[in-house]
Amino acid sequence: MSAFAYRFVGHSSLPARLSDFDLAHFFQLSKDDIRSLQEQFRDEHRLAAALMVLFMRVAGRTLDGFTVIPRNLLRYAAEAVGVSAPSIASLRAIYRRRQTHTAHQRWAKDYLGLSEITPADEDELTVALKLQAQDAAHTDDLIEAAKQWLFARRILIPSSFRLLDWARAAFSQVEDQIVACVSRALPGVRGKQLIHAVHTLRPPGDATHLEWLKTAPKKHSPTTLAQTLEKVRYLKSLGTHEWDLSDVVLARQQAYARQIRVRRPVKSREIRTRLQLVELVCFLRVMLLELTDTALQQAGRRSQQLLRAAAERAQAQQGHEAVDLLKQAVQLKGVLHDETKDWQQRVLEAQRLLAGIDASADAGRSFASRVRAALAQDAQRVHACLAVLEDLDFQGQAKDAGFLQWQAWRELQQRSVGSLPPGSALPDVGPAWNPLVHGTDPKAAWRAFEASTMMALRKSVRRGSVWVDHSLSFRERDQMLISPQQWALHRKEYIAQLGVPETAFEFLQPVLTTLIAGMWGVVGACRRGKVEVGKDGMLHLSALAAMPNDREPARTRDAIYRSIGSVQFPDVILEVDAATNFSDVLLGHRARSQQELLALYGALLAHGTELDASDVALMIPGLEYAQVLAAMRSMESAKRLRRANERVVQYQSGIPLAALWGDGDKASADMMALDASRQLWNARVDPRRRTYAAGIYTHLRDRWGIVYDQPIVLNERQAGVAIEGVEQYNRTEDRIRLSLLAVDTHGFTAVGMSLSKLLGFDLCPRLRDLSQRKLFLPKPFSIPEELERATDRRVSLRAIDRGWDGLLRLAASIRTGRVSAALALQRFGSAARGDPVHRAADHLGRLLRSIYLCDYLAVDDFRREIHTLLDRGESVHQLQRAVYSGKVATERGRRPDEMQTISGSHALLTNIVLAYNTGKMHETVERLRSGSVRIEDDWLRRMGPAHFGHINFRGTMHFGIDRFAQALLDEQSGPARQMRLV
Repeated sequence: MSAFAYRFVGHSSLPARLSDFDLAHFFQLSKDDIRSLQEQFRDEHRLAAALMVLFMRVAGRTLDGFTVIPRNLLRYAAEAVGVSAPSIASLRAIYRRRQTHTAHQRWAKDYLGLSEITPADEDELTVALKLQAQDAAHTDDLIEAAKQWLFARRILIPSSFRLLDWARAAFSQVEDQIVACVSRALPGVRGKQLIHAVHTLRPPGDATHLEWLKTAPKKHSPTTLAQTLEKVRYLKSLGTHEWDLSDVVLARQQAYARQIRVRRPVKSREIRTRLQLVELVCFLRVMLLELTDTALQQAGRRSQQLLRAAAERAQAQQGHEAVDLLKQAVQLKGVLHDETKDWQQRVLEAQRLLAGIDASADAGRSFASRVRAALAQDAQRVHACLAVLEDLDFQGQAKDAGFLQWQAWRELQQRSVGSLPPGSALPDVGPAWNPLVHGTDPKAAWRAFEASTMMALRKSVRRGSVWVDHSLSFRERDQMLISPQQWALHRKEYIAQLGVPETAFEFLQPVLTTLIAGMWGVVGACRRGKVEVGKDGMLHLSALAAMPNDREPARTRDAIYRSIGSVQFPDVILEVDAATNFSDVLLGHRARSQQELLALYGALLAHGTELDASDVALMIPGLEYAQVLAAMRSMESAKRLRRANERVVQYQSGIPLAALWGDGDKASADMMALDASRQLWNARVDPRRRTYAAGIYTHLRDRWGIVYDQPIVLNERQAGVAIEGVEQYNRTEDRIRLSLLAVDTHGFTAVGMSLSKLLGFDLCPRLRDLSQRKLFLPKPFSIPEELERATDRRVSLRAIDRGWDGLLRLAASIRTGRVSAALALQRFGSAARGDPVHRAADHLGRLLRSIYLCDYLAVDDFRREIHTLLDRGESVHQLQRAVYSGKVATERGRRPDEMQTISGSHALLTNIVLAYNTGKMHETVERLRSGSVRIEDDWLRRMGPAHFGHINFRGTMHFGIDRFAQALLDEQSGPARQMRLV
């Protein structure tokens, strides 16, 4: 179930005020309910029994822990069962006898099919919690998991104390297993020696090794790369890469590592040795994995940077040569037109000039060959880039070109050669590098071989044919996918999960039929003059006709937002939290005090805006810097932020007005660049604004909620992260699945289009270049004569068939969660050219793109829908920039989990604004319509909730928590405490 559906599960009370939305979505009596109540109870007891049914249905536990009943719930229930509501909205006023209360509980439990937990149920729950505890960060997560497990099985949720005992027991059992695993990895005194080693000072004695390891990489530079690999070498010297921690799941290792990161080293020394060793071992292991990934990413960027510099030098050299040629041509013209000399003298002098031109102009060289030569001449920096990676234990496929060149380079490097020895047996470097590597000059040949090795190794690492075992993202490809043995045994089951045919022939038959129908649709559009096949062989189409210039929607929108009025951002956060309780998810429990809730809001603002902890502490009265910092550290859990976002999105999309904006089965995805310091190592220069930035990639549903977010690197293809967002969203069964995702050109590749189709949705790009507007077809394929010039017969059905099994295995690995779509597209993307799986996906993607283009060109409504989805994404980007108006601080975002927290918090704040606006728009529209003001649904469809001019995001922030205390604070603590029924 979705996170929002569990909002009231496990609660023992209700807020004093219940929103109309909650009343409509959670507390409704069906006709069968009303009939059963009328048959079973007299008038004086019917209302009480109805309240018991309503509460137990959504909470999963009995109604016996509060005295106040929301008045609108009381009125609704009384009206539904046909009795008058009492003037006092109190449980004590309704239940004057405990026997009646107990009898109603028993009847409601039987009527709803709820049962008490049995010993067998408890054993099964214990096993489930033990599995959950493998990657849980806190017992609060297990308590929530227990509530949801019991609720899904229609078992009454017992007391909070009993839930806490189960959670602690499961957590303790898993912790004992982890301690045993760590003890096996570091037996005897090795654990104490490890603790002592990491807490010793490292030269020059200003910090311990642990503090040094916790320091995140700074700006991108050769020095940073060297420092990162120095940490990798230190970790390997401790034997970290040899520890067998296979019994500890990665998520749990990361949770322990997070504890070390957020705690001062002196505090770590104070905890008991057993737990200290577990946390330390997991921290060191996670650091090795993350630092190895970071080093390989930095090395790849460095090699690309050297290649780009070589291209710039080659281009400059080419320009200088062109200028020299022009000068020589002018000089030659002057000689030939010199009337003071006879024709024989002019011919002889012209011959001398032409001989010089032939010698200096390298007419036969391509630009690519010039770049390779320039890269080979940059010997010092190329050598440094390779030498710094020498201590990494690269593994590779036996025949991989990059791996073979790396092995040969290491062997020659150990012999300290500065030139290629005569008769050296070198691996094949390819025809492009052969002239340089096998030249006559041994030193130049060595420089060329190093450059060739650097580029070949980068490509092999990207496609996964070369890997490092102690890595997260750069592991062997087969380790990421379903193992060949598992695939052979359960192939049919995996394919059934995908819902696609087992053979390529069965899959391609309807695809080709659809393609034929689509081409005839384009022919019809050509005959109507909407599409034209140009002389360049490209398909050209006219712009979409503008919507009627009706001023009423704009005027109505302005009137609605004027009616909503100006509001402070803290009030927006509080109202949405009261409606969704996203703070419960972020904390892992209901807030126990106003100060705890205030610190959470401060942390959310510090992560999700340009403000830092000190800024937030100054802007929120009564909040201290240390409280904000502690809350920020506790929020660095991607799962909690994801669930909090789900709650807000589900609430926003459930508002009736949102149904006018879409059916909920379509979305768009795009990147927003957050300005960042150049000190952030993974920042890139935004080509539009020419500033350093980090990317936040968001998926916006057609009902205007951000359903998925993830940080990415600028200037890289986004097809993988686009697919990942939809796949993650579609995994929850009780929500409408996304069937269409609109993206821009950066979010599209042919391989990505194939994988998205196999995963059950369509990737629909708004292509920028006309060169993309060709129809790719198989060779033996008949087409209408009008489209002959606009087709390209470069699709091989045989290639699709040969790689079909591997392609299905790749898609099934994504579906089962073994590998993310983003990582899969990196390993099987353009770097994997020549691989059968890439070839099959590429050719299938060309076919699918042709079908999509036919619909895009011929069907105006479809094209308008794609543009509308993408335009909504741009509107939300403006709101996101209003929320995050500055840039990422210098010291922020250097670690993956920190950048993920920034992305999730920013998406949550954006969703809060969208949910608030949607709710207020709906209330305003209903109020205006009740006053006989005409507001058409078509007008509302052309509006959106991404407005922010009425919200003040800056200045002193006052959170009036008192107004929402009963909805947001634990009823057993502080001002929200309520008396239990006696």
